[in-house]
Amino acid sequence: MIYKKNFGQNFLVSQSVAKRIVDKSNILPGETILEIGSGKGILTQFLLKKGAHVMAFEIDRDLFSFLKEKFYGMDVEFFFQDFLKFSGSIKANKCVSNIPYNISTPIIKKIFDLNIPVSILMVQKEYAKRLFASPSTEEYGSLSIFVQVRSKVEYLFDVDREAFYPKPKVDSSVIKITRTDEFQKKIKNMEKFEEIVRMSFSQRRKMIKNNLKGMESLIEKAGIPSTQRAEEIPIDKFIELSNLLSDNAL
Repeated sequence: MIYKKNFGQNFLVSQSVAKRIVDKSNILPGETILEIGSGKGILTQFLLKKGAHVMAFEIDRDLFSFLKEKFYGMDVEFFFQDFLKFSGSIKANKCVSNIPYNISTPIIKKIFDLNIPVSILMVQKEYAKRLFASPSTEEYGSLSIFVQVRSKVEYLFDVDREAFYPKPKVDSSVIKITRTDEFQKKIKNMEKFEEIVRMSFSQRRKMIKNNLKGMESLIEKAGIPSTQRAEEIPIDKFIELSNLLSDNAL
């Protein structure tokens, strides 16, 4: 089987790393696992060894044929389809995947839309830092807030470039995303909340009062210093501000 660097993917070839990812996933026999981008099936084989039922997406025609033959008769469903264009429902306990780095955000959003409780994902290391970043750090931004409002993000471990073929030019990390409604249940209007966050980070170096013109009184009422930048403001303050905006619109 010849590896092809298609669709922005670098294939995981390290058996030890694949096993570690699956071990960290704490899979129970009988669980349904979503895998996005199966490649040559290196994760798939370890998922099946754990007794999981695997639902695997692969968009490369040659790889799809290879996978169907390799895992024939085993407890795995292969979908020859772009995961992002999939319109059905998936009732999975977890997602365990080495996802294409160039479309990480759309994939994570899709995973959220499918209401999958836990995801163990291999992503670019710098991207991972953005997902669990704290306020007043360079990595903290609207993506951090989008993900953290919906989940708890945990760093698991880094993966050496030698574990891939072709070898990528970036470093990789494995993270765990666990869905939670801790923040969501406090938000009165999610659409307004996300609009406030987008506007606040639209010009990152500007003070919040300059990005949210006309909302100075609400900013003050939320207890946010008007001279702060968006990158300094914690999620709970964005929630308070968006709730005040929702109340003010009633």
